[in-house]
Amino acid sequence: MSALSKLNRVSCKIVVQFALVLFVVLFAVNGSLAGIFSYRDDTGAIHFTDEISNIPQQYRDSEQGVRKHRESRGAYRATPSPPAAIELPGSVSSSGEIQVPLIPAGGGNFLVDTVINGRIKARLMLDTGASLITLTEEIARKLGISPYSGSAELPFNTAGGEDWMPLVALELVAVGSAETRLVEASINSHIKEIDGLLGMSFLGDFRFEIDRTNKRLTLKPPQTLNELVWGDKPGNWWKSRFEHYDMTIKSYSSRASFLQRRGHAKAMNMQKTVEFYKDLRQKLETRASISGLPGRFRSSL
Repeated sequence: MSALSKLNRVSCKIVVQFALVLFVVLFAVNGSLAGIFSYRDDTGAIHFTDEISNIPQQYRDSEQGVRKHRESRGAYRATPSPPAAIELPGSVSSSGEIQVPLIPAGGGNFLVDTVINGRIKARLMLDTGASLITLTEEIARKLGISPYSGSAELPFNTAGGEDWMPLVALELVAVGSAETRLVEASINSHIKEIDGLLGMSFLGDFRFEIDRTNKRLTLKPPQTLNELVWGDKPGNWWKSRFEHYDMTIKSYSSRASFLQRRGHAKAMNMQKTVEFYKDLRQKLETRASISGLPGRFRSSL
């Protein structure tokens, strides 16, 4: 064998050995760093992701903002398959009306099958007298919501007196094929036997009809025929939503100041609630700008 051939064989062997070492090193590094990240946002909700780039920069910059859940070194991780879509009963008419079956619950009440954040199915009682969606603590745990002492809270009148309940923003709520984003909801520790209440923070996004005889809920788009829309919503919808946030911020700011002057134990929680609604308003402003909404539909109280 010639010296040149020997040299080529040695060079190939070195290259192969180097590639194997590099593979082992990369596998070890990936095995030690792979895992799930979690962070708690300003409203107290905990979010999980397997991609750190999905975490907002403000939480990544904070030393205590992100928690890493490591896997064992060298562990094998199969590529997770996307969750199967949860189908809900209902139909859509040619005019865009969504008809959803109602489930009798006794006492003239009805339940509605609902999907929250695209992954948790809940059966909520239809309640047009409730201003917000209300969820049980069990559903909140399934969503990864873990309220803490300094979270946004609101007082509600109950049979046992005033009760302060944590306030959260649900990313997505779906009933049939009707969907609404950034929906306000409260967490109630007293509700049993059902998953919660379907209130006006969802229903108010639609023109709706309740047919008790045929046990059917009809959800209609907020716009009328041929009405101009921005981001699939008419101008009056935008104006009403801005006014709701502005009035709520003004009202709760006054209440937070009052509770602070009184040294009330929930003064900080009420201030967090003000910040919660300011954040929702800013997100609405961002959506409005992207959709090109004219200024006349943006409230400025």
